[in-house]
Amino acid sequence: MMTTMMQKLFVRASFSLRNQKGAQSIEWIALAAVVLAVLGAVATFFSKDENVGNAVSNTLSDVIEHIGDKITGN
Repeated sequence: MMTTMMQKLFVRASFSLRNQKGAQSIEWIALAAVVLAVLGAVATFFSKDENVGNAVSNTLSDVIEHIGDKITGN
């Protein structure tokens, strides 16, 4: 029974590893989740000091705006 279960698990894992459809989307979603987690941690850390928090927020807004301009060609 254990051998059969391990064989089924191996077959499922092998299929999942060979199936690359949508892998890039999942990577981008994971990267976005990490970035949001880091931003949340930074915001929480600096929430006591409004000047530093505002400076970080303004800098991140500028970076995001610059990236958006590059994507849209402005």
